Amino acid sequence: GDDGLGAHPRILRRPCDARDAAQVERLFAEARAAGELRFVAHNIGGNVRFGALQTTERVFRKVWELCALSAFLVGKEAAAAMAAHGGGGTIAFTGATASTRGAAGFGAFASAMHAKRGFAQALAKEVGPLGIHVCHLVVDAPIDTAFVRENFLPRDATLARRMLPPEDVASAILAMHKQPARAWAFEMDLRSQHEPW
Repeated sequence: GDDGLGAHPRILRRPCDARDAAQVERLFAEARAAGELRFVAHNIGGNVRFGALQTTERVFRKVWELCALSAFLVGKEAAAAMAAHGGGGTIAFTGATASTRGAAGFGAFASAMHAKRGFAQALAKEVGPLGIHVCHLVVDAPIDTAFVRENFLPRDATLARRMLPPEDVASAILAMHKQPARAWAFEMDLRSQHEPW
């Protein structure tokens, strides 16, 4: 069936420090040269836990660069590339619970994720009339990765039933990408049936 990306999508995968404007510009120049850009996902986050009194300026700045600055740089270049081809396409940003509410010990992360969500919302309003769908997925649960299993599962036995399979997160983003322009959602929040909220 149609996956919303075309019968034979051309996927460009390159290493890139998305906090570096020059690297992001080079990545999108290469993407433009490869053809029309129809889908971009920004999945970067920097979840750290430090109380406000223990958070250094360096930690705060690094988390902001990872979450907010990279979202701006990627979103700007993606929108420009899509607009250059006459519009159309999807720019999907993944967020977290911290995108909509702060929690004790997560001040740096919550402020950066709020900024990412705010930028995505502003970009959606700016480029929506060009046919570019900008959306934001709030992932309100841990994602089942080797990192989470190794670093968090040993400390929290309830985590196993609350984790989201990465393919289910990808399916949710793809569902937003496939929405018709007459019924676009800006935001979806995703969690397992066992996640308290």
